[in-house]
Amino acid sequence: MIKELYDMRVRSLAILVVCLVLFFTLAPFQGKLLGLMEEYKDIVKKYAGSFPVEKLKEWNFYIYSQWFGKNLGQIIPIIGVLFAFPLFSREYENGTMEFLLVRKSRRYVFLSKTLTAIFVMTIELAFFSILPVIYSSIAGKDFESVYSYQYMVHILVGGLFWFSITLLFSTIFEDQVRPLLLSLGLIAITTVVGLIKPLRFLNTYRYILGSSIMRGEGINVSYTVFLSIMSLVFILTSYLVFKEKDI
Repeated sequence: MIKELYDMRVRSLAILVVCLVLFFTLAPFQGKLLGLMEEYKDIVKKYAGSFPVEKLKEWNFYIYSQWFGKNLGQIIPIIGVLFAFPLFSREYENGTMEFLLVRKSRRYVFLSKTLTAIFVMTIELAFFSILPVIYSSIAGKDFESVYSYQYMVHILVGGLFWFSITLLFSTIFEDQVRPLLLSLGLIAITTVVGLIKPLRFLNTYRYILGSSIMRGEGINVSYTVFLSIMSLVFILTSYLVFKEKDI
C-alpha cells in the first residue's frame, strides 16, 4: 500500500489543488459575479435561456448549481480516469510488474493497487462534496447541507463507475496512453449518444450533475444501484483479466 500511495501522490495532489482552485475562484466571488451579470443583464438574458439567473442571489442555489452542477460535476469522470489509468499499464510499460509478482500474489497486487486508489479517490471526492459545508460555516453563510450529502452519493458512485471502466483498460493494455485515451473517448461518446432520448441512460453526466437532486427528487436510487453493479462487474472483470494475463 505504501508503494501505491507513493505512486499516486502527484495525481492526487494535482487533483486536490485544481479542485481547490476551482472552488475558491467561485465561492468567494458570488457578489462580483452578480455585479457583472447586472452590468451586462441584457446579454445575460439573451444567452441564459430558461436558467433562473435571479436565483443565483441565493447562496444555496449559487453553490449547488455552480459547484456541483458545473465545476466539480464536470470533472468527476475525468478524476475517476486519472486515478485508474496508470495503475497496471504503467507497471507493464516500465517492466516492473514481474518484480512485483515475484514477491506477492496477483490477488494481493490487484487488491492493493485497486483498493488504495479507490480509498484515496473516495477521500478526495468526499472532501470536495463537503467543502461548501465547511466554507459556509467559516464564512457565516446559511447553507442547507443536506443536499451536499445527496450529491456526495452521486459523485462517489459516478467517480467509481469511470474508475472501474478505466481500471479494466489499464489491466488489458501495456501502455498508459491507450487506457487514458479510450476512457476519455468513451466519456465523450456516451455523453453525446446519451443526448438521444432512448439512450439517455448512457449519459452519466445527468446523474453526476444531480439533475434529480436539483428537481427536489433526491438521490436517483435506481441509477445509483445500476452504476454500482456495473462498477463491481468491471472491477471483477479487471481482476480476471489481470489474473490470466501473460506477463
